[in-house]
Amino acid sequence: MLTVACEGGGDVRVTMESQGVRVAAFAVDCPVGDAGVGSVAMDPGVVRPGSFSVGVDASHDDIRWALTVTQPE
Repeated sequence: MLTVACEGGGDVRVTMESQGVRVAAFAVDCPVGDAGVGSVAMDPGVVRPGSFSVGVDASHDDIRWALTVTQPE
């Protein structure tokens, strides 16, 4: 599961790639004074063994954000 929380006004756009293939993409609204949270769960096997990358593109520099990637055991 890929989860992003943010705050500060605007939004963040999140992407995840596994072995060069985009496996997730979503946006999260980032309100002022409160946390916006968004997440996506991927089916088993979507993220292939090996490396992956996650991109976070904030609509402006004042947005604070945090990201977690969890893998079920």
